[in-house]
Amino acid sequence: MSAWESSVSYAALPVSESPTVLGKVPQAFSSGPGQALPERAELMPGIWRLPLPLRDSPLGHVNTYLVRTDDGYLLVDCGWDTADTLRALEGHLRALDIRLPDVRHLVITHIHPDHYGLAGRLREISSADLSFHRLERLYIESRYVDADELLSEMREWLRLNGTPPDELDRLNRGSVSMMERVQIAFPDRTLDGGEEITCGRYAFRVIWTPGHSAGHICLYDARNKVLLSGDHVLPHITPSVGLHVRTTSNPLADYLDSLQLIGRLEAELVLPGHGEPFRGLPARTDELLAHHQRRLDEVIELLSRRPGVALSGYEITARMRWSRRRTWDDLSGFERRMAVTEALAHIELLHARGKLQKRYGDGEITYLVSELE
Repeated sequence: MSAWESSVSYAALPVSESPTVLGKVPQAFSSGPGQALPERAELMPGIWRLPLPLRDSPLGHVNTYLVRTDDGYLLVDCGWDTADTLRALEGHLRALDIRLPDVRHLVITHIHPDHYGLAGRLREISSADLSFHRLERLYIESRYVDADELLSEMREWLRLNGTPPDELDRLNRGSVSMMERVQIAFPDRTLDGGEEITCGRYAFRVIWTPGHSAGHICLYDARNKVLLSGDHVLPHITPSVGLHVRTTSNPLADYLDSLQLIGRLEAELVLPGHGEPFRGLPARTDELLAHHQRRLDEVIELLSRRPGVALSGYEITARMRWSRRRTWDDLSGFERRMAVTEALAHIELLHARGKLQKRYGDGEITYLVSELE
């Protein structure tokens, strides 16, 4: 029997009639970030967590999940394209007496390098069919094929948002090394959300959860009450939601809407893309919603200190709190770029809600609190 059932409409999901788009601390499997590579584990019958190393990344590892199907195995996410990542994956499979060609299906939650980068190489080895959301398919060329064009557009976008000339190249090229850890692969099947993937005893519904990435998806089995959350919900860290030239116009609005959707699921176990599996999904989604509200309030408070004075996105970002242990001056170019995009996602949501005015002039975009505030 095929691992794929026919598509159903998103409206068929019991938690919501249609997609929204364009408690207590989670309990214990959790051990916290920043530790050694976790061990391989069978978390439920026929579902294994296979952590893969992310060399030189503060995340340390990415979780991939192997699911037994009627015709082999399905792998959810695959790490980035480095030799140590491939060795780790092969080692996990070998310990389970599984060969890479036994992996017949590959589903990607989103095409960031740490989740998608190894897909091309895996498909060469295993001939697995590859699936991810149609919006992620649209970004492959602009993100990984036309990288020079993307860098040029990002440099101008950073300049428009107030990045000083002497920092432009540092911020703009901060992600180049990540882009080099991808072997491009186009999907055999694109997803929209609402499809059902049957894997032996499991039937996963594809749920479109835009925000962290435009075409991010989660996989949910209602009968077994398990959610594979990708980077949409993580146990300890806040998923990055940034605004830039390759995002939707209001990604934070998308994220908050889809986060509330996911928070209503009856999932007893969450299997995230990073960190430990955890319980307590509603409590964690509430924490994330509260975090973003605090960030929105922080932007308003910063701009309210100097009524009538407009600041650029970069200037606002540099005044925000980013770490208890490190100052803005301590952040690398990549970290500053991430901070600017995240701050601008909050700024744009406030602008869309009428809380901020946006001004264009003198070659840059600036913001100030609306007079009605």
